[in-house]
Amino acid sequence: FQTLFFAVKAWARRSDVYGQDYDIVGIRMAVHCKATLTSGWPVASLLAKATTFLNQAASKALTLPNAVSLLEYGAVEGLSSFRQTLATFLSREYGDNVERDDLFATCGATYGLYLLATQFFSAGDVVFVEELSYHRALNILAGDLKLQLMPVPMDECGVMTHELKRIVEEKLGMCEKRVDKSRPFKAMLYMIPTFHNPTGACLADERCPLVVDIARKNDLLVVCDDVYNLLAYTDDRPRRLFSYDKKDDPGYMGNVVSNGSFSKLFGPGVRVGWMEAPQRVVGHLKTCGIAFSGGSTSHCMSGLLTQAMELGLQDQLLMEARIFYKAKFVLLNLLRYYYCAIPIVEKCLYNV
Repeated sequence: FQTLFFAVKAWARRSDVYGQDYDIVGIRMAVHCKATLTSGWPVASLLAKATTFLNQAASKALTLPNAVSLLEYGAVEGLSSFRQTLATFLSREYGDNVERDDLFATCGATYGLYLLATQFFSAGDVVFVEELSYHRALNILAGDLKLQLMPVPMDECGVMTHELKRIVEEKLGMCEKRVDKSRPFKAMLYMIPTFHNPTGACLADERCPLVVDIARKNDLLVVCDDVYNLLAYTDDRPRRLFSYDKKDDPGYMGNVVSNGSFSKLFGPGVRVGWMEAPQRVVGHLKTCGIAFSGGSTSHCMSGLLTQAMELGLQDQLLMEARIFYKAKFVLLNLLRYYYCAIPIVEKCLYNV
């Protein structure tokens, strides 16, 4: 690792693509932490920093006058202060307005996907998926819930919208499922439009409104696995697909859900996530049995993360994570250059 560090340092210095000081800090961190290039969760050093931050956040949260409320069931849609603070945090990071009432607290993106799949669909219903996708999500949809998966071709710019349109129209043209107020969707489209796992591709800007249009015309619920969006370490951060489903559009109904998580931002053990969803989805989830019976998921931990965001601790952790992941990208390109005999990637694939 020490030899690799000096090799990367020399390579980064002669590269015009990367900022020298920024990269070297991250590379030193990545090398000294013996970073793996295959995992998709925070490295031990980041989790250690998160532990310290969580202790600070807990000290603040548990000494507030209403601290006892964190041990109650909590509102079904999540702690109001958590959703408001999260909306402010996401608005700043996305550069786009996020409304508190569009947020529904979860215990992670996996739970969010499962909740949507069970509340709006039944065994045998169709789920359109990218031909390459996150295998564990597919196991849930097909293995656990017995939903019918329909793969859609993709290229380096994400799902191919002309193929998506053709496949959706062909499949749903034979579908006899009727939609109503409680089940307003004929099928699901599960996708990872931003920093796709496993390819790292981002859905091209010009394709995003086309996906939304296809969803509206065919009564699709588009579930976006958006757990990597905030880890972008360049200024040209792609917009989340949810932002293309505009409320002021004449044909707006609310077809897109952004399914996010703190697993990659703070640590998977906190078990806190969120869905940014249209009101017809949020309204249904607030009345479903599993949510209504148990109240807010991860209620106490969401209170602690509220303080982590308000104190700026999540911002600090996210900054260090971006430095670290950028360094992993540099290391990966070095290995490609010296050992794999394949071209260096000029634009970041954001594989974390």
